[in-house]
Amino acid sequence: MNPFAVLLAVATTVAALATPPVGDAVSAGYLLLNPTTGPSKLKALAENAANIPVNRIYLSFVAPTMVYVPGSNTLQYSDIGYSSSGDYGFAEVKKYVAQLQAGGVEVFLSMGGWNYNCYPYLYMKYSIAYFGKGPNYWKITQYGGGSAAGCNESNMWCYVCEPLSENTTLKDFNVFPEPDNATTWKAVQSTIAAGAKGEAIKWHPEIVGGAKFTDPVDKQTVTTVPGSNYFVTVNRDPYTDFVYLAKDLGLDGVDLDYEEMWHADTFRTGSGTGPFKLDQTVYKYTAIALDMVNAIKAIYPSCKLSTAAGAAGAWSNNWWGGNLKGLWYYSNLWYPEVTKFMSAGANAGGINVMTYDLSNNNAFIECPDTTSDCELGGQVKFYMNTFATAGIPARVGYEIGQPAYPDPSNDPTHQIPLTQSALTEILSGVPNTGSVGGFFWELYKPKNSAPTGPSGQPNNIDATSVAQQMCAKVLPNAARCKGVIPPVDGSNPATTASQAPTTSAVPTTSSAVPTTSAIKPSTTAEPVTTGSGNLSGTACAVFGGTVCSNNVLYQCVYTSGNNLTWSKWSSC
Repeated sequence: MNPFAVLLAVATTVAALATPPVGDAVSAGYLLLNPTTGPSKLKALAENAANIPVNRIYLSFVAPTMVYVPGSNTLQYSDIGYSSSGDYGFAEVKKYVAQLQAGGVEVFLSMGGWNYNCYPYLYMKYSIAYFGKGPNYWKITQYGGGSAAGCNESNMWCYVCEPLSENTTLKDFNVFPEPDNATTWKAVQSTIAAGAKGEAIKWHPEIVGGAKFTDPVDKQTVTTVPGSNYFVTVNRDPYTDFVYLAKDLGLDGVDLDYEEMWHADTFRTGSGTGPFKLDQTVYKYTAIALDMVNAIKAIYPSCKLSTAAGAAGAWSNNWWGGNLKGLWYYSNLWYPEVTKFMSAGANAGGINVMTYDLSNNNAFIECPDTTSDCELGGQVKFYMNTFATAGIPARVGYEIGQPAYPDPSNDPTHQIPLTQSALTEILSGVPNTGSVGGFFWELYKPKNSAPTGPSGQPNNIDATSVAQQMCAKVLPNAARCKGVIPPVDGSNPATTASQAPTTSAVPTTSSAVPTTSAIKPSTTAEPVTTGSGNLSGTACAVFGGTVCSNNVLYQCVYTSGNNLTWSKWSSC
């Protein structure tokens, strides 16, 4: 019996609330939430929804082991990093979601993110140490004495998931479970098995948070699985609960950010240094996506579904391990109906390709095509072409500022951050940037950060400039494309007016100096006036107001404690 039969009988269509509804033309940004600055950032974006240069926001992240009971109206067991008391931010988030939608911005919630995809021991052992070399092996050399045996939980399995500086512990990580306690998941397993075109499926429901798991290769090493098993205790399916939560928050869609490289390498087949097959991970990823598809159909029929895909995910030739090359190619080849649900029709949230954190270090064969351009623009065009060739409609992804890879503390030389010239090359060279648009990570990420900093990467482009140009390409003449990302606690990424193109999309004047129309205040904004002295940190009255003092333009922003104070913006 279909476990959703009863739900299907009573399900009612709940329309997505973005006004007007957003179609394929998307200019999107991810918002990383945390209890300290997350609420003020979401508030600022909501209050300026009609004038920000994005028409979709991805709230991130919720853990893949979440629990949400429909109607409970609390984020206690589906923590999105917003609050740690009361209803854990449920009512406030729902209010801001409605404000954003009223301003024409869709709101999605993303499940996953890197930390919620990483099993430190298995990633270290089979994605890095196994090959004895590679761009991340230096971590094992430095912290483990050059051997996987020197990596343990006390040194967080040699800091392969997060650097030592982050002070992470096992509780900071999670993995996507296979919730075979739920009839909904069992139904999905049957569908995946019926369509399997690779090796025989081997499910691993025993890999659940808190369990002791024996290394399936050496048969000896026992580690604790990161994450929670609460969903098992209360007999819930996290992927179904994800959709229930989206419905109760009134979201436009949900986003699956699956990046379990450790799973692909631990359960791959092949020998020596490859090539290998990642069939087991194709089955697992597709099962998770299908579980969400089924839940949407039964519970929240207007909900959209998107997925974040690895840059090499549609590349179909030999896989040599260490990434998710070919995962989305084979998922689409074997289970095209799942890809189609996400990429075409009323529920299509899109396939968002993470074409960033790329490297031009060909000592590790990191240029995808040695005969082509190995810089960012060339690599992005190459990877996006593989999705087009595979028949998978997809959006380009950008990263603001310092890339996470290669590790900037070890190899900043081979990083290829997003610059104005690279952005121009991508916008002009990837056809679908003008039809389906793109997305970027992250709305409030600074364009420069340690250890490289502005001296090492002086040409990095800021979030507002990227959003404006991406928006203008896919939504020509839309007024919002001249808006800015509203500042919060002085953290607004200053625009890069000197680098803005003169022909493409956005006039440099709108990038450099915000006007009262660029940011929508909660009441009538104060006009630009003249003051005297240094106003930073002094009280102001109306959010979004500006004042020029001693040739410095200040803007009225929210700081800690939701206090309104003047913050330096630019020159005037």
